Amino acid sequence: METLRTSSYLIPVKLESEPGKYMLIHGYTGAIDIVTESLLKKIQAVASGVDLPEDTLQTLIKRGYITTRSQEEEINYVNHIAKVLHHKEKLLYKYFTFIVSYNCNFRCPYCFEERKKKDGKLKIAMTKEMVDKAYQAMEKIEPQQQLHCKDIALYGGEPLLKENRDIVEYIVRKGCEKGYKFHALTNGYDLDAFVDLLSPELIYKLQITIDGTRDFHNQKRIHYRDRGTFDRIMSNIRLALNKNVEIVVRVNTDNQNIKDFASLKRYLEECGFASSPYFKMYSAMIWNNTSISEGEQDKLDLLSSKSYLLQNKDNQTLGQCRDFGIGKKIYTALTSGKSIPFCGCSCGAQTCGYVFDSLGDIYSCWEIVGNKDYKLGSYRNETIEWNQERLNRWHGYNITQNSICSKCKYALFCGGGCIIHTMQGRRDHCSYFRIMFDYAVNKAYKRNTN
Repeated sequence: METLRTSSYLIPVKLESEPGKYMLIHGYTGAIDIVTESLLKKIQAVASGVDLPEDTLQTLIKRGYITTRSQEEEINYVNHIAKVLHHKEKLLYKYFTFIVSYNCNFRCPYCFEERKKKDGKLKIAMTKEMVDKAYQAMEKIEPQQQLHCKDIALYGGEPLLKENRDIVEYIVRKGCEKGYKFHALTNGYDLDAFVDLLSPELIYKLQITIDGTRDFHNQKRIHYRDRGTFDRIMSNIRLALNKNVEIVVRVNTDNQNIKDFASLKRYLEECGFASSPYFKMYSAMIWNNTSISEGEQDKLDLLSSKSYLLQNKDNQTLGQCRDFGIGKKIYTALTSGKSIPFCGCSCGAQTCGYVFDSLGDIYSCWEIVGNKDYKLGSYRNETIEWNQERLNRWHGYNITQNSICSKCKYALFCGGGCIIHTMQGRRDHCSYFRIMFDYAVNKAYKRNTN
């Protein structure tokens, strides 16, 4: 008989609502089961020859928790799955983003885009000619329209600046004629200038950043002229909700405003926003990056992943922290009886994301737009000019190319995290993901059993 061992991809999660029980999740079969602590201990000690009924043993082998594969064989198998998934994802939808302008009317201290693009006198926005070329480039990149994601992102700078109203309308109307709709990542300050473009058929969704209740928000979300932006943005959120537009409030969080999150949540509930089916909110850590100047660093008090999650747990706001969709995947698996779906990479920037900026350049990720070191190509001429090496690097990246990810039992759930963070040598994502994974599992289980 072949030697049995506990799979290196066994993930046991202790169930907080069921003493003495664990949810077992397998990192490459997608199996999910509820077991007692005593059975878990036997699974973990199988290599020492513990006694298990034959039918139970065969079930555990079939589910993947016990295996005859060596650790190296398991790693190779997972890497094979990742490559197949990555290839499949590259063949599916192409995702497109328009950088309407690099200019912004806010001066947020944690912004990762270069300060000179906002403080400089040069005002650059997309022209109608550039918009036409961007739509033409989309067709050249992927001639098959059915493989286009029909949701285009509007980004900046600030995409919804009042002075860019005409070009935004041109983008949206032209896109609508082609079967697209739009979502925008905006500070929400000039939103009232775009009322007629807010609808489920045009700009159907907005992500708006609110960094806490009025005082906290006004300290971080600073308009270059108006020092109090909170009330205006709140008014514009109400305006958008009344148009049946989806609103996702993002709270960029450091140690200064983390304890204010619960107060903001209560405030938005009192405003009636939280009761709307179109409204959601979540907290996101402010990550350190090289574009934050020393002077702006002094205005921030950055958190570690562990501190961020522990404080949110104490404040009972962990449910509003990003769980990367794990909770939904676990819940769906529990209710459907099917395996948990996997991913070969973290986001579309690693497979089929294309970001068209206002200067005629193409990037894969909006977090590095404007940085020429990451430019994939140019669409300003009749033909697209590609930097093939960079294009292959970005759209060819998956978990097999990171020595840590390729051996991690969470790899096919996580996808390896942000490629930018990996390039910069940051591993905060790993500890964050593992803590949130356990939380998301427990949340999904409680939801399924209630």
